[in-house]
Amino acid sequence: MKNRKMRKMKVITRKVVIAVLAVLMLCGSSVHAAADACIMETFTGEDRLIVYTKGTPKELADVSIQIGTSTGEMASVENIIDRDVSMRTLVMVDNSISIRQDDRDKIADFLQDLISDRDAGEEMAITVFSEEITWLAEYTGDYSTLKQAVDGIEYQDQETYLTDVLYDLLTTEYLADGEEVYRRIIVVSDGVDNKSMGYTKEELYSLLKENPYPIYTVGCVNGKNEEELENMFALSRMTSAQSFLMEDVENTLDITDVLKTDRDIVRLEIIPSPEVMDGSRKAVKISYTDQGSTVNLSADIMMPQQTQAVVEDAEPVPEPEPEPPAEPETDITEENNDQFMKTAVLLVIFCFVILAAVIIVIVLIILKKKRNKVQFEPIDDNILQELQYSFGTSEEKTELVHTNVPDDDGRTYMIWNNRNTYHIILTDIHSMAKTFQVPLEQSVTVGRKQGMCDIVLDYEKSVSSRHCEISVRDNKFYIKDLQSANGTYVNGSKVLADTEIFPGNIVKLGRLELRFEVK
Repeated sequence: MKNRKMRKMKVITRKVVIAVLAVLMLCGSSVHAAADACIMETFTGEDRLIVYTKGTPKELADVSIQIGTSTGEMASVENIIDRDVSMRTLVMVDNSISIRQDDRDKIADFLQDLISDRDAGEEMAITVFSEEITWLAEYTGDYSTLKQAVDGIEYQDQETYLTDVLYDLLTTEYLADGEEVYRRIIVVSDGVDNKSMGYTKEELYSLLKENPYPIYTVGCVNGKNEEELENMFALSRMTSAQSFLMEDVENTLDITDVLKTDRDIVRLEIIPSPEVMDGSRKAVKISYTDQGSTVNLSADIMMPQQTQAVVEDAEPVPEPEPEPPAEPETDITEENNDQFMKTAVLLVIFCFVILAAVIIVIVLIILKKKRNKVQFEPIDDNILQELQYSFGTSEEKTELVHTNVPDDDGRTYMIWNNRNTYHIILTDIHSMAKTFQVPLEQSVTVGRKQGMCDIVLDYEKSVSSRHCEISVRDNKFYIKDLQSANGTYVNGSKVLADTEIFPGNIVKLGRLELRFEVK
């Protein structure tokens, strides 16, 4: 009997403990969910901000938005999977032979899982990289295209430079694209390595702080790359993404399960106050209540650029003056005569101005014709004889240079220096006051560094120290990029070699857009 009571007490105690643990787990999960909320990515539109958040419920309560010292308005909240294109995933695979064979097999399984279990609205691209990136499949939702790209990955004996490849990708593809959609990058590599003369990891980190894009990393161990892997995993920590070590992964589905949590990302559309839309970077703080807890999300975001209307102080309305005493009525005929005289005087003045303009034009035409006439005064025969006598009759003569021109036909031939001197003009189309004009004889250099360039654009940091060169050959103008960080574009096309440029073309250097003119 006693043993039965003891067993009954143990069962009750076990149930109580399980119930308490369940309550604690529920409480802990709610607090954890609120604490895990973070901003994954931002986008600046013409008059609004787009913020992609993770761990945020679709229905927000007690929302407040602070932008600098002003406020903002929440325009809409929606899940990204409700959009036509839910997200774009870029897969970057290090296909160097430093990746071990065991990891290559796991990579193939992981990529197969990834493309098979993609979201219905997700577009995916497959690339490999060494010193530069190679696109095996552009962004698409077609499984067969992605499958063919994955099966076509071959590992080669090559050097890989993830830092330079990522930096160029972000500055040329992502930042220059300007399309609003949630993007993420998945890097599979054995670590971050950079060229001795290329971008440093610190420069890449600085770029990601200003333009965050989630970078998921999958690291492969090769026995001597501990530091490189740590630098690569730092990319994921900076961008609120996860990292994985392929050596510790038993089932590649575990990685895809983590990546699928991005389908819960919420898209917030925020309209800033007009006074903060000045194109500068400002701190944005979003606060809301989730399961009884207050959640605060913050990030530095570039504001839209809009022209602020100048509001002038209203002038005080003058008090009405007392009406003057009524004047005696004037004879109607006398008023008509005055009006006729005024009209006649104006007509005479107008005719005089027209006549003067015609006379000036005629005088200018006559002067121009006289200036263009070349007159030659004939030489008197006596003067010619005196000159011959003064210089003597020596038999020594000047040797003539024979040409294909026939003998003298009585016409006068004049030789002119045919060398043209041009002036090129670059005008910032977003700030017409910023206009640069320099003479062009052979070539001019354009860039941000004072002392190294003929045209200095030191007010825009996206312009490289020596960005591009404009030259003239055979009365034609050419432009070439000087290995700038952000590239040189003419009418939207990237300059890859010497490219002919014409007056009126728009040259894009970083974020600057300049109109090219010649005179």
